[in-house]
Amino acid sequence: MTQPTDIRRVPGSPPTIVALCAGYGGLEAAIRARIGGQVAAYAENDPHAATVFAHRHPEVPNLGDIRNVDWDQVRDVYRPDVIGAGFPCRNTSNAGRRDGINGQWSRVWKNVAQAVGHLRPRLVFLENVAALRSRGLDVVAADLATLGYDVRWTCVRAGDPEVGAPHERDRWFAVAHPADADPHQLGRHWRPRHQPETQGRVEPAHRSDPPAGTPSRRLRLLPTPKASDGPHGGPNQRDTSGRYYLPGQAVRLDERWVSTDGTDYGPAIHRWEHITGRAAPCPTEPGRLGKPRLSPAFVEWMMGLPGGWVTAVPGIPRKEQLKILGNGVVPRQAHHAYGWLLGTATARPSLGVAA
Repeated sequence: MTQPTDIRRVPGSPPTIVALCAGYGGLEAAIRARIGGQVAAYAENDPHAATVFAHRHPEVPNLGDIRNVDWDQVRDVYRPDVIGAGFPCRNTSNAGRRDGINGQWSRVWKNVAQAVGHLRPRLVFLENVAALRSRGLDVVAADLATLGYDVRWTCVRAGDPEVGAPHERDRWFAVAHPADADPHQLGRHWRPRHQPETQGRVEPAHRSDPPAGTPSRRLRLLPTPKASDGPHGGPNQRDTSGRYYLPGQAVRLDERWVSTDGTDYGPAIHRWEHITGRAAPCPTEPGRLGKPRLSPAFVEWMMGLPGGWVTAVPGIPRKEQLKILGNGVVPRQAHHAYGWLLGTATARPSLGVAA
């Protein structure tokens, strides 16, 4: 039986965060920007992704493979207030196997749920592909309910005007909390000092797209970066509709960001340049025999990361850089989604609730 959470015992100091399936740390960057706090430990078993996280956070220990962690020891040592987890999407993604959350990789969710049950954090921040709604959301919500947690979720596209990235990247975000706690109160107590307090309310789950003809609908967005762009990406690969994946589209852009098929990506590129304050790097670099190929630095920019966040870390091959980036999180996208879920942002995506 779970113990009630006394919401009045909100820590006076910033929250302690444990990052699971941490990747390059994009989700944790969004969480810290939204509620403050410090990452006390992380779990990442991909050696190259772990190298990036360790390079950027050298003082933070890696718990290793999430399937082998002693959570009682983690609880006793770190006393985390918050868990962040962008658990694997390979079995839930439209670009992956599509066999659902019980597949070989995505069933790591069960290990995340186990961590929640042992650590009893005040907030749990989750991220996955939007397709999780039909390939495992029922399992996630049921597991959290069994642990005594309510969950609120939303789907946000990176290319939505509130985020502004030059690619669609439709993702599912969720915040879970003990059923007897108010996540809005936690969000207000842990809000960074520079962030004003705003009010929000949860709406019924639905999808609301901007009407045709609005500026956000007119912008042509680049293909979403994928983990497979590194190991398997090629200039001639296309999706089922015949559209080139990012490695193919990148080599077909001219200096005005217009593709050889006449698609003008310039407005989307320039919008992101304005938002990030950083000019877009060249989308390609010389490959074998001097032929152009997708540049990891361009993908890094598309994800909204500081220049060199992944690409300047020593010892990571290009294919692994692209894999890490394709598996990662756009921090601005997660920050926007979590802000609304916590009631600390005013722009409203469509939401869902499970208790």
